Amino acid sequence: MTNQFVNVSIVVPTYNEVENISLLLSEIWKNVPKDMEFEVIIVDDNSPDGTWRKAVELLNDDVLVVRRIGFKGLSTAIVDGVVFSAKDYVLVIDADLQHPPEYIKNMVFEASRSDADVVIGSRYVKGGHVEGWSRTRLIISKTATLIAKLFLPSTREIADPMSGFFMVKRKIVIENLTKLNPYGFKILLEILERCNPQKVIEVPYVFKPRRYGKSKLGAKTIIQYIFHVLKLSGWRPFKFALVGLAGVGVNLGILNLIGYLTPLLISEYFMVGSAIAIEASVIFNFILHELWTFRDRRFGNVFTRFALFHVSSAPAILIQYLSSISIKYGLAMNPFIAQLIGILIGFPFNYVFSELGIWKRKSVY
Repeated sequence: MTNQFVNVSIVVPTYNEVENISLLLSEIWKNVPKDMEFEVIIVDDNSPDGTWRKAVELLNDDVLVVRRIGFKGLSTAIVDGVVFSAKDYVLVIDADLQHPPEYIKNMVFEASRSDADVVIGSRYVKGGHVEGWSRTRLIISKTATLIAKLFLPSTREIADPMSGFFMVKRKIVIENLTKLNPYGFKILLEILERCNPQKVIEVPYVFKPRRYGKSKLGAKTIIQYIFHVLKLSGWRPFKFALVGLAGVGVNLGILNLIGYLTPLLISEYFMVGSAIAIEASVIFNFILHELWTFRDRRFGNVFTRFALFHVSSAPAILIQYLSSISIKYGLAMNPFIAQLIGILIGFPFNYVFSELGIWKRKSVY
């Protein structure tokens, strides 16, 4: 274990934080390790309340103020802060003191000890906590985390991938700068998914209520977040739905062909005809998912994936199959309508099992 601290650029994105900025800087200077080489970069989006002007008044050898005119957005401000930084690590912290600077020491120590690519200040590991949130706000946060983990494989082993309080090696961001397309408020998701960090460590911290000003969370922020996750996922849910729609055509088309060639497999032995049509659509869907939906996540041998696709899709296939025959025989419904309803019931299960079971990580090729 080394006693030598890494050197750090502390990036603070700001917008209308004039009441917080001087207190934040005071807390940072009070809490950074005494032997650590550091700088503070305040990136302000030309705040109407004059946050950038107040920051300039506080300038010293350790502080740089970047005033962005004509640009807005927390994530792009952080990326610009990384570009302006000159140290090995960048530590991102909000200006509103919801990320208490007293935890900077723990994060810096962990980065120095482990040489991690990313160190996350985590609200959801043991020792972490959130103060002052309503039950609704907590549910929104937990739901957003679940959405990220469903669609983005890089977040699944991380308790708090939504954190805005984190450290990252400057090098991995700069090397992947052209891959970044920051949008909304959750730049950590972008870094985890696009920069491919090999070692990620979480350090607990207590998220505090805002001292001054108003929270920027609103309906627009939530919509931006969902849009951002879908972009990072390569729009996989929509691709999956389109493949599934094509698979419906294959499924019903095969069922129609079976009815034409062997009518008994539709009238008397629908269970057999339905199973054949389902299997044909499964094979068709697998091929399209391989070539399109999960193209960047083809890990391992194709035949192994094909076998695992059947195994991981088995619950959805079974739900679809049982739904179809139950509706056909139990409600005496038209077999094609019964098959279609079974497909619709099985679809969400099929997506979840495909996302989490078979194409669950990126290709190493």
